[in-house]
Amino acid sequence: MKNILILICIATMLMGCANVDKSKYYDEALLSMESGEYEKAITTLQQSIDAEARLPECYRAQGISYLKLGDNASAIAALSRSLNSMETTDEKFKKDVMYYLAEARAAHGETSKAIEVYTDILKTEKDNQSLFMRGKLELQEGMDKEAKEDFDRAVEGSRDYELYISIFNVYDAEKKTLDGQEYLNQALAIEPKSSEDYYQRGRIYYYMKDYDNAKTELTTAVNDGDAEAILLLGKVYIAMEDASSARSMYQKYLESEKNRAKAYNGLALCDIYEKNYDNALANIEKGLAEQNSDEQQELLFNEIVVYEYKLDFEKAKEKMAAYLEQYPNDEAAIRENEFLQSR
Repeated sequence: MKNILILICIATMLMGCANVDKSKYYDEALLSMESGEYEKAITTLQQSIDAEARLPECYRAQGISYLKLGDNASAIAALSRSLNSMETTDEKFKKDVMYYLAEARAAHGETSKAIEVYTDILKTEKDNQSLFMRGKLELQEGMDKEAKEDFDRAVEGSRDYELYISIFNVYDAEKKTLDGQEYLNQALAIEPKSSEDYYQRGRIYYYMKDYDNAKTELTTAVNDGDAEAILLLGKVYIAMEDASSARSMYQKYLESEKNRAKAYNGLALCDIYEKNYDNALANIEKGLAEQNSDEQQELLFNEIVVYEYKLDFEKAKEKMAAYLEQYPNDEAAIRENEFLQSR
């Protein structure tokens, strides 16, 4: 009997080791995703799936990876499998998977099905993100009344400036800027209480092209120590055709060393405004050398723009091809690429 118990203990220990080994694939895949190696992540995750380990998480990660690669059909399949493989319901995790599923369906042209996913989320609770995303899709489909109802529900009693601005951007993208401006005005009616609030108010005035008020609000935020306000104030100065003041803002931000890539990108914008394209490329190169994944996309896009201004369309096309391989869903880049192909 004692020997049997020992054998059971050994088997249990081995099973524990096997589970650890199975989980390692998932952990390795997450590292690959963090570095943008999505194809490698998909392959690694499949090893975990074949071992039937952490299926909901693995299918979710595969779905996200496919989405990043622009393979929306495979993303839909993987995310659906994630939902179907859940043995117990973690509502937070389930909602997260449904967000990605709706995004994949929308990107695949299945707008009505994407709307259905957000509707399913909203059946259990009021969720501002789902209301916003459903409203966005409804507006794109010409369902203006339904969109406004969702947007109004989303902002009801909200102090979330980002939400108001996002709604404005949706209307603006649909050439309905005046309708969207209603939400910016609602946001400006919120009483500011912090430097972050003044920064957000500066953003709103910037979107409204009211640069004098944007400068006033952002200066208040800068004086209160808001570093992000420095960057936006630089853009405001460029819009006001004051590249010298803009450059001083970006230099100030660079000295703070909070996010040097952003500062170099801002300096490149000043260079572009002043038509000093070689300096712009040098600053973009410095920004990319910071290896900041959050800023890389904008830096790479601005690099393409600079080559266009230099009339080096072959180099711009080469850079654009590499860019679209990395960011296949960037609509602005897709439109810009159409222009480039005509050159």
